[in-house]
Amino acid sequence: MPRQLPSLDWLRVFATTATSESFTLAATELSVTPGAVSQRIKALEAFLGVELFQRYPQGVRLTDVGRRYAGRVIPSLEHLTQATAELISADPGAPVRMSVLPAFAQLWLGPRLDEFHRRNATATIEIWADPVVIDLRAAGFDIAIRYGKPPFPGCKAIPLLQDDIVPVASPAVIEGSERDANGLPVNVPLMLDSYWSKDFDDWLQRTGTGRPAAVKVQTFSLYNMVLDATLAGRGFMMGHTSLVGDHIADGRLVPLSDRRVPARNQFYLLTQEGAALSPAATAFIEWIMDAVSPVDADRSTALTQDDTP
Repeated sequence: MPRQLPSLDWLRVFATTATSESFTLAATELSVTPGAVSQRIKALEAFLGVELFQRYPQGVRLTDVGRRYAGRVIPSLEHLTQATAELISADPGAPVRMSVLPAFAQLWLGPRLDEFHRRNATATIEIWADPVVIDLRAAGFDIAIRYGKPPFPGCKAIPLLQDDIVPVASPAVIEGSERDANGLPVNVPLMLDSYWSKDFDDWLQRTGTGRPAAVKVQTFSLYNMVLDATLAGRGFMMGHTSLVGDHIADGRLVPLSDRRVPARNQFYLLTQEGAALSPAATAFIEWIMDAVSPVDADRSTALTQDDTP
């Protein structure tokens, strides 16, 4: 029997593109490339046997057929999304599915989850640690914790932590190495991760600090690996205070400068705009906002209002 309905993914991409009549804007909203949007639209047109968009050098426009189809597809997808959200939220035992930046999952969330489960013994949390920005509406996640800057299309964003950056090292490195005029260790490798690879140059530029001569850089794929290497005394790193603040407080890491700068992005908790949350998801949000220190919460709110950095 021939398939009567096209791929739901094609329809979702079509609905998003039809709203903006722009492959580029649709790609940004869906966190994919414009080429991926174009491929899905072509696949849908081939399935339907009609042209949904007219292509021009300056962009695309819906055809009359495409406009009529969008008028049926968009409300249908909205109804499907709402029905699914209501069904999930009605199940008190439904797991909370969460997409989280790996560094946040490892260094902030993981060590604190026992406290959440002590308060919510029956809740199930599924954590997917991935640096890729996902579309909550399409990926089936209840919550995302992302490092970025509003707006986040289709999402409600709650600021979580104030994140500053400052170079840090272990006490052993500080005691055992010469330091230059800016306090940075001489002939000691700089440890960076691929996600925050520009932190050091950003800090140098914004503080007016001269770059050390012939600094050696070692790059890792994960921030947690950078932290482990720094704690072991193998180099110095750029500390994100929201993630290594506990290490600074207990003396395992020591700032190499008193010049901290607000990170250009910050941590936000995202939920889908207008979607119903399960009791467990609501409980998690209430817990994590309680777990954020009052100072961090106040500074994050001010940061959002001032639109710094």
